[in-house]
Amino acid sequence: MKKVLKNKRVIAIMAVGLLAVLVAVTGVVPASAFIFNGTPPPVASTINYQGQLKDSAGNPLDGSYDMQFLFYDAITGGSQVGSTIIMNDVLVDNGLFSIKLDVDQDDFDGRELWLEVIVEGQVLSPRQEILPVPYALSLKPGADISGTVSGPVLFASNDGDGCTAAGLWGTSVNSAGVYGESENGIGVSGVGETGSIGTQGYNSGSGTGVYGYSTSGTAVFAGGTGVIESTADSYIFISGNELIKNVDTDSTRWDCLGGGSVLIWRGSTLGDKFIYIPVTLPGVLYGQNVKVESITIYYKCQDGTKNYICNTCLWKRTGAESFVEVLTDWTDRTSNTATSYTLTPTSNNELSSNQGILDLHLRLHFENDTNYIQFGGARLRLGHD
Repeated sequence: MKKVLKNKRVIAIMAVGLLAVLVAVTGVVPASAFIFNGTPPPVASTINYQGQLKDSAGNPLDGSYDMQFLFYDAITGGSQVGSTIIMNDVLVDNGLFSIKLDVDQDDFDGRELWLEVIVEGQVLSPRQEILPVPYALSLKPGADISGTVSGPVLFASNDGDGCTAAGLWGTSVNSAGVYGESENGIGVSGVGETGSIGTQGYNSGSGTGVYGYSTSGTAVFAGGTGVIESTADSYIFISGNELIKNVDTDSTRWDCLGGGSVLIWRGSTLGDKFIYIPVTLPGVLYGQNVKVESITIYYKCQDGTKNYICNTCLWKRTGAESFVEVLTDWTDRTSNTATSYTLTPTSNNELSSNQGILDLHLRLHFENDTNYIQFGGARLRLGHD
């Protein structure tokens, strides 16, 4: 006589994080009640399955039976979800059996599923729909979890290590991975302990890591110390028209050109000449000290064999009568075509709230008053600590 499994059960799946629990009895009967204080303990990815096995005459069976369990995405036909679970020698006592099915938690993502049971090679029909426990409905896609409580409506905790060991992980293809909104409080809040990050935005492509938007108020606000750290460089450009002579009696003369460039001649007085270019920039930007990473000079010589730049200096003022050298370069710059050169300081190049006055000056070598040296300006690349 062929064995037949008559299912008198209700299948229920509860999924919280990595939890998958199935209660299978006549009617929905909770196995136990749990009250968690603090972080809930981890649970296994298993399903408790109970059933009743009878013969065609309705008599309960006894003995051991080989069984297979398969999940499908449709009540008939469809595609199998996950692997076939094989349970051999399942003990049946007076028709009743109870087993634990090891499942892949990724297969239970809120979609509809049906369970097919095979006993001793016989496929039992129809497949049984996997029905959620009432509280598990709040974790289905599109579910709404709401409440009026003094603590979190949803609490997730993870004590693991690694960049993906998140307490809560959200992803989205076309919208926000995590979205927060509040009428009177904070939409999304992150708190970091010493040495950690409260809230982080990351983008691995060409998009935006953190985006702030406001129709009338503040899009991004830095409170407390107000410090905003950035690894991005900033750039300051100084026009050649800003130059001044070394002393009032110096005969150096120049003509200003469009776009900030200037042509410089020696004048009637023989010898090398000095021009000074004032540098105005913040010593501290959004709470970060500014550091001069490099300086670029744009220039051209009419005849570099006779008139050229022979020295480039950058100094930092430390007091009314004191300064320190940021960089000094004695390379002759003799190009007869428009070009530039870049110098990188190695010391005294960090500014602060107390020291931020810089002095850039060029020493110009002239052998005649016929040929000019063109100074197009300077660019400072600034880093932030």
